[in-house]
Amino acid sequence: MAKAWIRDRWLKSKAVVDGVETVPTARMRRRVAANPSTADLPDAFKTADYGRGMRWQVCWRADGRQHRESFAVREAAEERAAELNDDLRSGRYVDPRGGRRVLDDLLEPWLADHTGVRPSTIDNYRRHYESMVRPRFGSTCIGDIDERAVKAWVCDLDSGAIRTQRGELFTKGAIRTAVSKILGSMLRFAVRRKWIPADPTRGVRLPRVPAQRVDPFTLEEVRAIADAAGRLKTPTGRPCGRPMDRLLVLFLASTGMRPGEMAALDVRDLDFTHDMMSVSKTMTKAEAGHYRYVQGDTKTVRGRRRLPIPSFLRGGLEALCEGRDGGEPLFTSPRGERIIYQQWRLRVFKRAVAAAGVRPDGRRLTLYSLRHTFASVAIMNGADVKTLQDLMGHEDATVTLNTYAAVFADRRDAVSDAVSDAFSRGLS
Repeated sequence: MAKAWIRDRWLKSKAVVDGVETVPTARMRRRVAANPSTADLPDAFKTADYGRGMRWQVCWRADGRQHRESFAVREAAEERAAELNDDLRSGRYVDPRGGRRVLDDLLEPWLADHTGVRPSTIDNYRRHYESMVRPRFGSTCIGDIDERAVKAWVCDLDSGAIRTQRGELFTKGAIRTAVSKILGSMLRFAVRRKWIPADPTRGVRLPRVPAQRVDPFTLEEVRAIADAAGRLKTPTGRPCGRPMDRLLVLFLASTGMRPGEMAALDVRDLDFTHDMMSVSKTMTKAEAGHYRYVQGDTKTVRGRRRLPIPSFLRGGLEALCEGRDGGEPLFTSPRGERIIYQQWRLRVFKRAVAAAGVRPDGRRLTLYSLRHTFASVAIMNGADVKTLQDLMGHEDATVTLNTYAAVFADRRDAVSDAVSDAFSRGLS
């Protein structure tokens, strides 16, 4: 077990005097303490540092290296050694120099500690750090970051005193991510390495995130967007829309599949014998900081699921798979390569939405709105929370409820009327 000890920097513990090994007497030690320059003692007892600097040194080993602190008075050194021994035994020990590290120096070791995390998540952490954390705490010693400083920072973010480079407010969700998942996680990383005693973000109250806003398309809008996607033209008037683009819009809206899961589908994932699709992969970044995408595991364990093939799309999907190898990508780019949905969103989907004349009318319409469309239609047609969780691939039913609470609430009147009618028929 690690232990602290005291070292006398001025006197050797023993020396050979007149051919005899001996130790300094108590009288010699008192004379040295009174005045080292006039103390009468044999030179053999004097160290190379005799009379220079503070006499007493506390030594201990921790974190794989030796540490030292010097004191002028022995009593102070003994008190410090006792304190260190107590901390070392109890596991409360903190490197006294650990808090001098600036937060920027922790970023790369902290990111490297995230083994098994998606490269896209690492990139997201880095963006939050650069835009929100570094401007306030990047050059600050981690030992100087306290609860008061964190609270002031959160207040500035929440009030709009600190904004994005475009002058926009940071969202509540972004603030919570920056405080808990970035700064707090980095400081907990430092706590585990005994550089600081505690995480000062732990007692900070974070702004509440408002209920997630879900803005689906109507079925009429989905049909219009799909038709527009198949009829798109280049600025010179050359047709560039493909039947596959129309099919893809309808596919996303009628399966609730995530865009990354759709892009990762292979031909073999469609089982027309049993009218089922296997969702087991998603497209993810090959490495942080780059834009090359590869097939990877789904977001969660429950993300791996089997979904029914929509009957009204069966013919189109069969035609898409006909004559193709099972390992080929199901949906492809105009060049025949696996589709990159981020590019397809800009090249096809956004243009199709505009061409279809779909107006937001206060809604926040994105590619993900097709997934929300599926969920909304499923709920309005009687899907319960557990069934919807399985279809959407949510890890927990709480996620399903939190995301689509407003849609479930919209069904209350219909459910109440149905229950009332059932009782009326049963009791009449």
